[in-house]
Amino acid sequence: MSEALRAWFLGPRGENAELAERLLLEAFRDHVFWRRNHHPEDGFTIREADRRRPGYDDAVAVLIEELHGLLAALKRDVPFFSGRYQGHMLGEQTLAAQIGYFAGMLYNPNNVVAEASPVTTRLELEAAAQLAAMIGYDPATSWGHLTSGGTVANFEALWIARGVRYLPVTLALAARDLGERVPAALPDGTIADLRDLPLWALLNLRPSDALDAHAALHAVVPRTEAHRALEARALSSIGYQEYTRQLAATWDDPLPPAVVLIASTAHYSWEKIVRALGIGAQRIVQVPVDAHARMHPEALAEAFAACAKSRTAVLGVVSVCGTTEEGAIDRLDAIADVCNAARREHGLAAHLHADACHGGYAAALTRDAGGARLTGPQIRAHRGDAWPDDAWVRAVTALERADSVTIDPHKMGYIPYPAGAFLLRDRRARALVSQEPPYLAHDDGDASGFLGRWILEGSKPGAAAAAVWLSHRVVPLTVDGYGHLVAETSAGARALHAALQAPGALGSCRAVCLPEPDLNVLAWAVTHPSCTTLREVNALNEAIAERMRAGGEREPAYMLTRTRFASPGCDGIAAPLLEELGVGAGEWPTEGLVVLRSTIMDPYFVAGPPTPDHLHGLVGAVRTVAEAVLSEG
Repeated sequence: MSEALRAWFLGPRGENAELAERLLLEAFRDHVFWRRNHHPEDGFTIREADRRRPGYDDAVAVLIEELHGLLAALKRDVPFFSGRYQGHMLGEQTLAAQIGYFAGMLYNPNNVVAEASPVTTRLELEAAAQLAAMIGYDPATSWGHLTSGGTVANFEALWIARGVRYLPVTLALAARDLGERVPAALPDGTIADLRDLPLWALLNLRPSDALDAHAALHAVVPRTEAHRALEARALSSIGYQEYTRQLAATWDDPLPPAVVLIASTAHYSWEKIVRALGIGAQRIVQVPVDAHARMHPEALAEAFAACAKSRTAVLGVVSVCGTTEEGAIDRLDAIADVCNAARREHGLAAHLHADACHGGYAAALTRDAGGARLTGPQIRAHRGDAWPDDAWVRAVTALERADSVTIDPHKMGYIPYPAGAFLLRDRRARALVSQEPPYLAHDDGDASGFLGRWILEGSKPGAAAAAVWLSHRVVPLTVDGYGHLVAETSAGARALHAALQAPGALGSCRAVCLPEPDLNVLAWAVTHPSCTTLREVNALNEAIAERMRAGGEREPAYMLTRTRFASPGCDGIAAPLLEELGVGAGEWPTEGLVVLRSTIMDPYFVAGPPTPDHLHGLVGAVRTVAEAVLSEG
């Protein structure tokens, strides 16, 4: 696929500029043609005579002058397109995405409702359906849409997970008010009336069983009556204080507040999310990770057992596919097995969410040109590579087992910002957060075009949907499309992992790396014989990162970033690193560990001639900067 790869991007030197210019001009001219042929009888508003007046010329002069100022300022931005930038999860955009965004932007559609975006709303739903099919969701029952990014997408996941977890309680209260029997399936397979169940049992129905019970109520009660009864009892309408009061008045069964079990490597935005939802940051339980930065399935099982012992409900379990600092992929297949075991052994049910904002596009590697699932041996044979191993493939294909998944096209999808995505395995759950403003809602029997009723955001750019849709059409979600991009950038990270640890690679210094990465993110620490304490190691790496960061007064030859591993969340990651660094663990809880970090977004990073050798260029730059820092004392 190297030939097609050369056509997918503008190129680090603008090599495809002529192609891009031709396509941009075609999109612009086509838009102008549309304007001129829309009711031509209306005539012209801006006449030729208007363009000859002094005021017109003055306005044009201001526009040109200010544009030149903007263009000059933008040249001080970060060169994400270059192989010399290997920092954050930012890279080139596909040509298709750039052209698609530009074309869509000219029409300025608002994807809150199809009434304001009849074309791009359809494109958004199609793009989300493509992502859902890529991970393995059933198109007949799943649903998804685009968001401004991973934080909003993850917010929606927990927003819905909370709604599903408390739904049986609301149903039971509403059924009592209505005097209606509402049957529900219990974890052991028996059927019970929700009105007769204790609070603990209500809080531990499987998500699908809770939604079945929701449908059962609506089957016997008129819609308006059911809605009124549910609104009088739902957390989302009456608030935490009144909801808690009603529970205390109904059940003599006080239970601890529910928790969210989350991988300790999860993105920092999760704390913002639980705070914003009113769940509370103290209700996050961080599940330890191993030396590979993957959630420990055994530790998750222990967390479930502790929740069962204390009779604490679990709102959700959050696994990560592509951690921000380490690029690790949790073994989601094992995590899903633990969740199933917790339901059987402890009667604990939980919404399983996969935060695949960075790594979700890795699922494209498991699809052939026809969309059929590929096994590990088939992928390796197709690519002629020993990577990925079967455990990696099992973890990525297990995305289909999650109740919800978030993916960011503006990361490994190479799409312009903003473009996140939220995917829901059972579309019925979206009704639990629906809202219908009268000036947008329509009773036409087709709700698919009114995205605003189910999502957190209101107005949002249809141009982003056009960008994602067109990029997926040009770079398919298969092993030879986006799978090729994932494989090439991951190969670059593995090559960097090996090059940094080669004897003498960093001169008198040496690199201590995390285990070989699952994706395209690599974290490592530089040390020197003179660094005998953790504080000294941290100071060396801070100084290297400062001299190699983007956005400073002077652009370095190569750019990367850094992060800090902290205790206790990163204990499993740091323990072997501290040992290899030869520093005592006594400083670890207070100092943390500063590590350098590179995200290889450049698919040409290890392409070979005539592409510059940025792999060894980056290693050489780290060596030069490290030696300079040490020489300056």
